[in-house]
Amino acid sequence: MKNFYILVFSLVTLSAFAQNKKAFLKLDTSDMETSVLAQKSVITDITSYNQKTINNLSFYQAYKTIAQGDLQERLSPLQSLKEKSKQSYFTKIIPLAIMHSEFESITDAAMQNNIVTKDAQGNLLRTNTETPVFEKSTITLATALRTETKGLQTTFRLDASNIFNTTNHSIQNIAIDFNDGLGKRNITTNQNIVVAYPGPGKKTLHFEITLDNNNIITRNASIEIKYSNADLYTNFNRVISTFNASLPTNLLAPYGEPTSYPGTGEYEIFASADGIIDKPIFLVDGFDPGDGRPINGYTDIISGNYVDGLYDLLNFNDGGNTSNLGDLVRAEGFDVIILNFPIYTRAADAKVVDGGVDFIERNAMLLVELINYINTEEKIGDAQNVIIGPSMGGLISRYALNYMEAENMDHETRLWISFDAPHHGANVPIGFQHQFNFLAFGLDDFWVLGDQNVEELQPIIDGMLRSSAARQMLTDQFEPHITSSDGVTFNSSRSLPRAHAFKGILDGRMNTANGSIFPEQTRNISIINGSGSNNRYPDNSPQENDLVPGSQIVNANIDLFDIATLKVRTYFTPNAGTQIENSKVHLDFPWWFALANDRENNASSTAFSYSNGIDAASGGLFDIKKLTTDLGADGLVGDFLNSLKIDKFNFIPSVSAMAFETTTNEINWFHTPSGITTARATSNITPFDAWYMPTENQPHVTLTEGNVAFALNEIFQETLSTDTYIENSIKLEQNPITNALHILSTKTFQNAKITIVDVTGKIVYHNNMALNERTSIPLHIASGLYILNIETSENQNLKTKFMVK
Repeated sequence: MKNFYILVFSLVTLSAFAQNKKAFLKLDTSDMETSVLAQKSVITDITSYNQKTINNLSFYQAYKTIAQGDLQERLSPLQSLKEKSKQSYFTKIIPLAIMHSEFESITDAAMQNNIVTKDAQGNLLRTNTETPVFEKSTITLATALRTETKGLQTTFRLDASNIFNTTNHSIQNIAIDFNDGLGKRNITTNQNIVVAYPGPGKKTLHFEITLDNNNIITRNASIEIKYSNADLYTNFNRVISTFNASLPTNLLAPYGEPTSYPGTGEYEIFASADGIIDKPIFLVDGFDPGDGRPINGYTDIISGNYVDGLYDLLNFNDGGNTSNLGDLVRAEGFDVIILNFPIYTRAADAKVVDGGVDFIERNAMLLVELINYINTEEKIGDAQNVIIGPSMGGLISRYALNYMEAENMDHETRLWISFDAPHHGANVPIGFQHQFNFLAFGLDDFWVLGDQNVEELQPIIDGMLRSSAARQMLTDQFEPHITSSDGVTFNSSRSLPRAHAFKGILDGRMNTANGSIFPEQTRNISIINGSGSNNRYPDNSPQENDLVPGSQIVNANIDLFDIATLKVRTYFTPNAGTQIENSKVHLDFPWWFALANDRENNASSTAFSYSNGIDAASGGLFDIKKLTTDLGADGLVGDFLNSLKIDKFNFIPSVSAMAFETTTNEINWFHTPSGITTARATSNITPFDAWYMPTENQPHVTLTEGNVAFALNEIFQETLSTDTYIENSIKLEQNPITNALHILSTKTFQNAKITIVDVTGKIVYHNNMALNERTSIPLHIASGLYILNIETSENQNLKTKFMVK
């Protein structure tokens, strides 16, 4: 069946290529020197790639242009190359590819002077066969057909079928320096090439191609090499375990997945100093397209840059120094267990699965499996677990705990920390979604120019915005807005925010998994990065203007090689009850350009009557650079990114991260919290038992001194309790503190002994005093973590930790 679909796609693509060539049927090409009439792309100057270090996406863009212009139709459709890239996940062999082509284009002057014109049917004609109308160019590119791979020992292969040469000169020799320190080596086609890299990082492959006329062409391409789990064990004795977890029958059937295939996860244990797994803290990975975050970070030995890992999510600025929450809890005897969702190949149906954007339910079953395994096979003693779910990891862990409670499985968990998780949904500005999708897939049917889709943007659509997880989480997702057959045009009658059907399915399950919206057998707390005061966040201008509903975030006229202008306008979603044109893309060609007509595609946005548009709401902020990490810094994409008036956008709205109760699903994204109480008290406002909300909007899943102190107080609270724990009688008014410790007491305790020690055990404060309702103790001690011990004359003790800022 898979091969049938590939065949159908190939036939459709070939048909499109043939249609492109029909435009040349009446054009006199007798004076052409080559057999490739590849008109200059209005999107990318492919000849500029000759001087650049390219990757597979650049290669695809150029290959597509040459294939469409080859009058002899010698090159197979681009999809065949993309399939080879996918197959390499199974074979573990990275395919290489080389393209060497001479081609011709119709000159701008020929069109400007009406020497080449277009008839009523769109066919090109020459009015003067004496005047030259073609200009000749040469392009030679070489690359690996993958952007990255895991494994310091990597196998490459250059098949003869992956050498595309449309010239009259044959290639006599190919040598490649794989950037492994061993210099160049001559390559034999159809043979595996094993390369052993000394360390990870972005590698530049240096190709040296010798033609039969003794011309030597050198080209560069890049691929990122990452540690494999085997590398980490060999080099650092780190053990990353891979495991599978089956799903309940038909769990994914409502999503159109008739078979609930098991998922694949991996975990690593970072034990405390004693090496005994007795106080587990689980950290669950969130939304991570392409498995971009390894479990632990590493240094790129080529650039010297550090690549952040999941463990690094626990870093925070500690008074100007970098501390790590994981290190702090391990110093107190806790053990950190990190669960990651990798890219894996599924043998059952020959599919490559990107675990970081897979169905939340499938990843939740992996967490269920891991919790059960740790509890029964690894954990010593009866200490209860702590689970931290950052971002989508908050939804995964919420579903897993709910599922275990519903199935009467003992998860042995006392504390669940939701860390800036999208309980009501996540946001990517719908204007961006419309424009990225249009540029990635809406430029495929130009009569003469052919397919001009931007290959660099397609992974953002297919691998991120169209992923299962994005469909489940986004409050407004681009697909439901599209009803036309072109796959890009928004239906103007669907301008209100529209979630994908997947989100409704997930929400329904989340709210009924165990008869309760949230786990019942745990203490549930929330740390959010959005403003708890409904403050705005700024644009990237020097004035740092506050962004509001309807703010313009792109206003660009991008010159495309003196041929066309790409006019882009983008706005945030509007004020409540109003409609605006929030996305406009206009590809504007000059009057004389006979090869294409203008292309315009716009989208409107309407806000519900009960809330301003979500884009400008307070929330945990997503860094746009992370969305576009692998995109080029120049060309159309680079110009577009440089025109942005924002560096970040609201990704996890504060209202969503706090899971505030809603009425008839009408969410006011601009709600200002006031007098918050927990659903476990008397007013059903938030299901959390405790929470930390900053005043200003912060980057998504960012730890700070304040929220770390809050988290440590919750994590350490139970383990630091003595036999008689009197938190309800005596407690701290706030944590962290600055220059005074305020102790609240429900009764008076005479002659209470107050002792404060630092993490080294040194006593920094000691006094005996009476405790009344509110007792203040001025303190002048350095920033850091301390232990407070209160002993009363009634033989009651309180022992807890607090942070000084």
